[in-house]
Amino acid sequence: MKLSGYDHATGRHCGSTSLANLARFYDWGLDEETCFGLASGLGFTFFELDDSPHRAFIGRPLSLERAFFHTLQIPHEEHEGGDWDETWADVRARLDDGHPVLLFADIYDLDYFDTDTHFAPHSLLAVGYDDEGVYLSDSEFEEVQHLPTDRLRAAMSSRAFVPLKNRYLTVTDPELGTDLDVAIEEATVEMARSMLRPGGGRFDPGPVGVHGLAGIQRLVSDMASWTQLPDPAWTVRFAYQNVERRGTGGGAFRGLQRDFFRTVDHPFGDEVTEEMAAIADDWSAVGATLKDASEADDGGELRDGIDTAAGEIRQLADREARLYQSILDATN
Repeated sequence: MKLSGYDHATGRHCGSTSLANLARFYDWGLDEETCFGLASGLGFTFFELDDSPHRAFIGRPLSLERAFFHTLQIPHEEHEGGDWDETWADVRARLDDGHPVLLFADIYDLDYFDTDTHFAPHSLLAVGYDDEGVYLSDSEFEEVQHLPTDRLRAAMSSRAFVPLKNRYLTVTDPELGTDLDVAIEEATVEMARSMLRPGGGRFDPGPVGVHGLAGIQRLVSDMASWTQLPDPAWTVRFAYQNVERRGTGGGAFRGLQRDFFRTVDHPFGDEVTEEMAAIADDWSAVGATLKDASEADDGGELRDGIDTAAGEIRQLADREARLYQSILDATN
């Protein structure tokens, strides 16, 4: 079976696209950029990994999807850690009741990605099933994808990046419980507070990685050691992808936050929108520096490119700190 009335669409980031597809299904009237901002979607987490590429970062908070439903006060249930058979039975039951199910997975086990790189959590929607598997609405693909059930089980039980064990979320009552203007301000303040003081916001960022501005600063200090890693060119290339590809929406997710500010009527002033736009552009410039460095002909050029990118990111961390503080000051 497939859900009646579900309209699949691609987008810029897996989490905000899944939320926008839910918004269209439930007639909430929210586009992807608005969903991203309402989810306090801008963030940062730096990871040190045991395996290749050994270093990674992501410019969104791990709580993005959860924050969206809490901020808009949409009744929902989130599950994690359950037995697979019970999880799969519940997912099918929710689909039978006419509700998409938001799943969290590792793209390594999603066969249609055809990748040998682990990356999790990747957000996508279950929109149907049959005897062989599940139908998935994935932001990266023009058509709904079909995946065998055993591969979904593997994808939802990953130990890469952020460990997953059968995490999924369902809407129980598709009604917005708060005023949109209130939600816009609340979500933006939560974003700024979490970047400045990770763990000081509504959601615990968890023990995996270094979060917020501290994560950006850790990235900068760690980059000096990248030439000593087993495959530094791939580490740098992956860092470029963390800025401009892999569903970031451009500029390490700062482009999505910029477009949220441009889309909604927010109370923080044009200066905040303009500075967010400039920061997004400059993160994209960092991505270009990293891409060029990864293609260097020798170790000296690679090292120089890494040093240049680290200096650019250090300056961006200072600018972001000032921007987030200005948002908090505007609410006091």
